This record gives sequence, structure tokens and C-alpha cells, in this order.
Amino acid sequence: MPKIFYSNTSYEYWGRAAALIHTSPDGKRDVPVPENVRIYHFTGLQHFTGPFPPQKGRDDLLGQQPQSPAPVKYFWRAMIANMDAWVRSNTPPPPSSYPKISDGTLVPLGSYAFPEIPGVNQPREATTGYRLDFGPNWHQGILQIEPPKVGPLYPALVPQVDADGNERDGVRLPEISVPLATYASWRDPSIGAPKERVAFELSYLPFPKTAADRKKSGDPRRSVAERYASREAYTLRYREALDALIGQRWILAEDRAALLRRGEQEWSEAAK
Repeated sequence: MPKIFYSNTSYEYWGRAAALIHTSPDGKRDVPVPENVRIYHFTGLQHFTGPFPPQKGRDDLLGQQPQSPAPVKYFWRAMIANMDAWVRSNTPPPPSSYPKISDGTLVPLGSYAFPEIPGVNQPREATTGYRLDFGPNWHQGILQIEPPKVGPLYPALVPQVDADGNERDGVRLPEISVPLATYASWRDPSIGAPKERVAFELSYLPFPKTAADRKKSGDPRRSVAERYASREAYTLRYREALDALIGQRWILAEDRAALLRRGEQEWSEAAK
């Protein structure tokens, strides 16, 4: 049997596809994953890496908030090495890590518990897929009904979040496990159709800098100053989170220096 990685960013769950590969068609239970397969959810990442420092998208990607700048390339590099080791020497890759119905980390939109952040639009929909009937022989490549008959919707399940609005499950960069911002798995547009999400992107929502800022704005999330006593305290926790990822083979050791520099840049962005 071929060895397979299914790798999804947060957008893929909101874009209808990701949950369908590991849940029953009615969306009520998790299904087993074969031994030759791994499923990975790279938490807080959008379909492509946004710019850093964070910026809003342009044209049809323009939304209310800046895009998520969380870098996905370091995961990809480690996944290539892990797949190579699995194929060449049968070294098992990291276990699957993704949201599940059974532990409450994968939920219908109605149960999505995003915090009420002042001035930030809440998600009103998640993309859904329809059952399509092309006829009894479609699996043989024979389409007897074209266009197909449209059946009921598949359920749309999305990753649940913590009190900060960051997803609770999956493989988490230090930006998520030692956060300075919320990396929301959806973006509402500021122009055009205000109730629709911007496809492919996430929102970057920085924490308030101080408790006074938080109280003034009414933001329910703890401020940067309330989380980290100093730059050094943040850097220590960031380094510990990064080293844990390296030890679990989610990140290559050779990328440690680059990600430590990124952590310093993240702090400077949050503190400016």
C-alpha cells in the first residue's frame, strides 16, 4: 500500500473538504485511519502563507483583517524528510494530529465558540459540499446523469477554538502555542458581500498590548503584558515550544535558527 500524508491548513476545514476525509458522511462520528496514512492539521495556517509583517489581501482577497502570516514552509520541509524516512527505512512518521468529534475539537458551526472581539465580524457560514448523483456507474468513469442530480448537503465541521480564538487541536507552531495574536480560521470581507468569508485566507488579530488597552477596548483576550513578563520570558517559552516540535520531528533541527529569528520578529511586531 502507498504511504500517504493528508496535510490540511485551517482553511481546508472551513473550505468544506478536510473533515470529510476522517468523519462519517453524516458528520456524527470519527472514522479509523489506515496504518499507511497520516492526517495532519497545521493549525492557524491559511491556504498559503501571508506576508510578514501582516498585511491585508488585495482585490478579491481583501478582507476586514490582515492575513495570517504563520509560515507553513517549515512543516513542509519536515514532512518531506519524514516521508523519505518512512519510505526508505520504514521509520514511522509522527502520529496523525487533527480535530476529532470524539474530543470536541471538531464541531458544527453552531458550536463554534469564537470570542466576542470588538469590531471583528463573526463567521456566519462554512463552505459546504453537496452529494451529487452521476448515475450507478460513475465509479467506472461512466456518467449517465449529466448534469448530476443534487442531493443533500454534507455536514460542515470546523476546528473548535480556545478562549483566545486559536484552534485547540493539530500541529501548532510556537505562534499558536505561545501566542501573541489570534489566528482566526476565517476572514469576513470589508467590501462587497459582508456576510461571506474570504476564500483561502485567515485573520491575524493581535492581542492588546497591556491590561489597560484590553479594558479600554473591551477585548476579552488577555494582553501581551499579562501573558509574558518580558521579551526574555516570551522568548524562553517560544524556544521551548520550538524545541518540542523539533524533538517530535515536526520541524527540522536545521530550521531552528530561522524560526528563533522569526519569534524575535513576532515579538517586535506585537510590541511596536
